[in-house]
Amino acid sequence: MNNDVDGLLKEIARELLGEDVIEVLSFLLESKTEMTDESMASKLNIKVNEVRKKLYALAEHGLVSYRRTRDKDTGWYVYYWKANSDQINDILLARKREILNKLKSRLEYESNNEFYICPEDKNKYTFEEAFENEFKCPKCGVQLTYYDSGKIKELLEKKIKEIEEEISRETRVGSSEGS
Repeated sequence: MNNDVDGLLKEIARELLGEDVIEVLSFLLESKTEMTDESMASKLNIKVNEVRKKLYALAEHGLVSYRRTRDKDTGWYVYYWKANSDQINDILLARKREILNKLKSRLEYESNNEFYICPEDKNKYTFEEAFENEFKCPKCGVQLTYYDSGKIKELLEKKIKEIEEEISRETRVGSSEGS
């Protein structure tokens, strides 16, 4: 089970931040313990600033977190980092909410605009763009035709409903587990 969660965490990191952060995340997942950025940098043979940059990017998306303490001798803060495998459900839920918001924005855009399409290159233009170009494709000069975005709106509405239902189910399950 834990390998599945670790794999999912890496997949999310790869999708959001690219391959660049995977080495640091994998190292944290394998260590199964908190680690300082300095010790990670030393063991991975990477500059500490590079490790920190990757850790902050991962933390921004909730994939890792840190605990901060003050070194008694130097007075400097020491950060202990860990992978958030235990919070995978919260991470996935937040990701679904982001996607839901993007789909809603797209639906609003599709609903609030009238579109025209080039029959040749299939580029789509808003009414304003089509009007500015005298309803001719600015790339190839072909007459633009009205584009009915009804099917796209239906698809967006369907996907929004699915994701809202998933979020609702997961929120109910999560709150009943916490009770």
